[in-house]
Amino acid sequence: MNDKTAKPVAKLAGVTSFGLDDSDYIAPPPREIRDKAKAGGELLGFQSDKPTQAAAPVAPKKRARQPSQYPDHYNLRLRDGDRERLDEYAYRHRMAKGEVFGLMLDLLEAEEQRNMKGDK
Repeated sequence: MNDKTAKPVAKLAGVTSFGLDDSDYIAPPPREIRDKAKAGGELLGFQSDKPTQAAAPVAPKKRARQPSQYPDHYNLRLRDGDRERLDEYAYRHRMAKGEVFGLMLDLLEAEEQRNMKGDK
């Protein structure tokens, strides 16, 4: 036959021996007595490592969302050399890359205006 059909013996709180007979079983005291003993121990200075009540999970405080300084996001596909040139220029002049990009647009528009005046 098969031993898997036998159910395992349930663990008993307060067992004083590890024998197979249940004659040494000591029932745990009722909740009131345990609470009273715990309170008496705390008065004597013994603090429990376990919290007395299950602490409610504290939700992290959400910061107020600040309005974005840069409301528009733009993705550019740049070649490696152009990306390095932009980064180097921004670093050399201690400017944000967005400011460098705005400066490039201003220069392009000025060049366009100059070319339009020259064509007339």
